[in-house]
Amino acid sequence: MEYCGQLPEESAVGRDPNQEKMVQMVKLITQRGPRIDQISRAIDVYKETARYWYRNMLRDGFIVQAATNYEKLGMKRVVMVVEVGESFESYADALMYALGDLCYVVSFAKTLPEGFYLVNASVPSECLGSWSDFILSLKEMGVFNSLTSIVLDWVRNPPMKADMYDFRERRWDFDWSKRRVDPASTDFEVAERERFDSTDVAIIEQLQLDANLQITDIAKKLKMNHKTLAYHYETHVVRRGMIKGYVVNWIGTRYDYEAEKPVHRKHQYTPVEIFANELDQAERVELMTIVGQLPYAWLEGSGQRSYYAKIVFPNDEITEALDFLGRAVRISRGKIRCFTMDQAHALWFTLPKQYYNEKKQQWMFNKEELLTRFAALVQKMG
Repeated sequence: MEYCGQLPEESAVGRDPNQEKMVQMVKLITQRGPRIDQISRAIDVYKETARYWYRNMLRDGFIVQAATNYEKLGMKRVVMVVEVGESFESYADALMYALGDLCYVVSFAKTLPEGFYLVNASVPSECLGSWSDFILSLKEMGVFNSLTSIVLDWVRNPPMKADMYDFRERRWDFDWSKRRVDPASTDFEVAERERFDSTDVAIIEQLQLDANLQITDIAKKLKMNHKTLAYHYETHVVRRGMIKGYVVNWIGTRYDYEAEKPVHRKHQYTPVEIFANELDQAERVELMTIVGQLPYAWLEGSGQRSYYAKIVFPNDEITEALDFLGRAVRISRGKIRCFTMDQAHALWFTLPKQYYNEKKQQWMFNKEELLTRFAALVQKMG
């Protein structure tokens, strides 16, 4: 096997001869994380070559992050469409940051042109009732004018369909006229809650930020003993399946904690989110099948009668994307809503480890205390 330190030029017969190897590498990263030396052996290339390819991916804006198994942490996903009250519109992002810091919100994004916010929260099952009451109290305070929500039994990040991405040209190679139509899988099982502790949660948080971190790096950041951390990682996080896999974040959106600001790959992708409720089984399966045809699906989840998906389309394909989504909406008019998202007003949060009480071995949510804090915040903003 000949060593090549970089991707070779396009061959005379067509595609880059190493494209298939790159596809294999990305697929293994989604399963194992960025263990490049191991992966190089699995795909039969020199480790220096695999490292070079991986560094190129990172340079091109790819990010690898752990996909948390929230169900095994005892959490339910709630997705809300909210309209911020008129008096608070200029503070909307600040309010969303506060929800992320205090109230189990894991992401938010503003819609265009409506100006609504789609808010994702992963809420501990034991706190779901009081959390819902708290959110309704914010509406009563005037923070929200309107609010619609769905509860999902499971969520997942579909793996990147790397075989439809040209790594040399840095572009998707998807033929809209030849979409693969496979029946949607409906056998996603809701994982049972596992035992975990605050150390496990801290490890997951760091891997959510950057899966390239080694255990030694995490130990330094957390100022913890390396052996203790390694034990928790292997016996708890890995063996108990608290990480579903790894997201190859080809969108490149992340939060730069050193600069304290989100980083976006502007003008390259347009995120669209599907929010559906009151679907019957046939409608839900058909909608899942339609979304499953796309290589651009980023996140999806489902409840008994609900469905949610985030799809991120390349800007040069937005016309085809909107036509495609029109078909999805026509499945059941009035039950399915599609929103175009504004990346400049969007953020993703890590697991809130500060709200896990190690002594009581449970997640905490003090509704009354939070209402007092938000009432003071509302008064200040008003």
